[in-house]
Amino acid sequence: QLGAMRSAYRVGNTQAVYTLANKVASNPNANEQQRATANFYVGKIAFDRQDYTAALTALGETIRLSDNEQTAEARYLRAYIYYLQRNLPRAKELTLEANRESSGYPYWVAKCVILLSDIFVEQGDLYNGRAALEALLDNYNEDPEVVAEAQQKLNRVNNMINQGSRLETTDPNRLEMDGGGQ
Repeated sequence: QLGAMRSAYRVGNTQAVYTLANKVASNPNANEQQRATANFYVGKIAFDRQDYTAALTALGETIRLSDNEQTAEARYLRAYIYYLQRNLPRAKELTLEANRESSGYPYWVAKCVILLSDIFVEQGDLYNGRAALEALLDNYNEDPEVVAEAQQKLNRVNNMINQGSRLETTDPNRLEMDGGGQ
């Protein structure tokens, strides 16, 4: 049933995923890992459908029942849902927790660092946002897409910092304070 559920998810057959996941979850012979996997796929479908309440419930069960790579992804998705809902303090808390709990899964740690940077930037803390991305780029190179995403976001943060600067830097040997329209 788990193999069929994974296949159904890959081909986008959400009804089959729900049916199979419910069979696995209610099967008295299913172990915790199997129930965690069933909840993981239910959570991913709910996330894809933007049914964040259902996603949080299912992903929470995945986190409670397992500790593997799908758990690391579930932790990331849970934090990301709070970010999407604009609950930045909770998103930040869950992102930091996900990094602690999922340290054995570098891809998900990297995704969490990018999310943490996004949270910092939205909270107006551009320098910590930049520092998070710089640390990631200094220490992670396993997935070129993640590295490219981090570099793109770092460039954006650097532009935001530079635009916010009130220092006049036309001559590299001389700095003048902009009077701010006075």
